[in-house]
Amino acid sequence: MLNIDPGMMIWTWITFFIVLFILSKIALKPIMEAIESREKSIREDLETAHRQREEAESLLEKHRQLIAGAEQEAQKLIKESQQLAEKARQEIIEGARQESSRLIEKARQEIEHEKESALASLRAEVADLAIGAAEKVILQSLDEEKQKKVVDEYIKSMPKSIKN
Repeated sequence: MLNIDPGMMIWTWITFFIVLFILSKIALKPIMEAIESREKSIREDLETAHRQREEAESLLEKHRQLIAGAEQEAQKLIKESQQLAEKARQEIIEGARQESSRLIEKARQEIEHEKESALASLRAEVADLAIGAAEKVILQSLDEEKQKKVVDEYIKSMPKSIKN
């Protein structure tokens, strides 16, 4: 069984306190310094991580604002481009209308000139009948030709997106 020896117990306690005292004088200070150093290092790392997180969040917000600004600028440019395209389309259409009017007027003048020349050169009844027939043929062919020319020019002047 277990026997308790009071002398051994006293020497064990004395040895324990001596080792404890020696360790507290020799090892406790370096151990405490190491623990404090480690604690300080961890605290600094946490503060650095916190600062870096705040900086990252700030940068993220700045990037979001830049993206929003870029999107607004893109929408503005798209709108301006659409307005310019519409203006150009209107100008092209107006130009085609003016050109078709000019061509029609020129054709009318040419028809009138030809008609006057034919009437002046032909004096007989047969000539009057020929002039009337020729006038009908010329008017019909010019009307069809003018219409085709106007339609073709109008289609060519239209923007590609409208043709499709």
